[in-house]
Amino acid sequence: MKLLSIVSFALVASVALSQPTSRGLQEDFDEFVALLPVDEIVSVAMRYFLTDKEVQAAVQYITGPEFAAVWDQVFALKEVRDVLNYLEDAGVNVYDALNELAKLIGVKPVKPSHAIRRIASTRGLNDLIEEVLALLTQDKLKALFEQKLATSAEFKAFFEKLQSTDFQSLVDFANNSAELQSLLAKLREHGVDVDKFFELVKGFFGWGY
Repeated sequence: MKLLSIVSFALVASVALSQPTSRGLQEDFDEFVALLPVDEIVSVAMRYFLTDKEVQAAVQYITGPEFAAVWDQVFALKEVRDVLNYLEDAGVNVYDALNELAKLIGVKPVKPSHAIRRIASTRGLNDLIEEVLALLTQDKLKALFEQKLATSAEFKAFFEKLQSTDFQSLVDFANNSAELQSLLAKLREHGVDVDKFFELVKGFFGWGY
C-alpha cells in the first residue's frame, strides 16, 4: 500500500502545489495542471504498478538507500536550492510538496535554506513513460506556455530564472555522483533515453549555448 501511494503521489505532485494564493506564479502553474488528465495518468500508472515487474522494481528502488543518496545530493546543490527558494518566495509551496513525497519514500525532508538493484528489463518502465506522455495535450501545453511567457510577468521571470542556472555545475554534479550515474545507468538499461531528455532540457533553456 505504501508503494501504491508513492506512485500516485509522484504522478500528481504538481497538484499538491496548488494551494490558494494571491494572483501570481501559482495560478500560472494551476492552469498547466488543469490541462493534465490526472485521473487517466494515475489509472495508467496503477495498471503498470500492479502488473509490471519492472515498474514494481523501480518503485522499490526509489525507496532504497541509493536513491536516498541521490535525493540528498540533488537538493544540496546551490542551483537547485536557488530555484526552490525562488518558487517559495513567489508563493508556490514547493517545499511542502517535496516533503510530502519525502515522507512517502522514506528520504530526508528538504529544509528551506532560508525562512520560508539491477532489474531485468521488460521495457515496462519506458512503456509507462511513453503512455503517460501520450496522454498529455502537448499542443495545448505549448500554447499555454507561450501565452504565459507573453502575458505573465511572474511566469516569464521564473523561466528567466531557470535559464540563468549554471548548467556546467549541474553537469559536474552528474558526472561526479556515483549514485546518480548508477540511477542513469539503470534507466538506460530499461530503454529510457535519458541522454535525449537532457539534450532537450539543455536546448529548451538555452544552457551551454
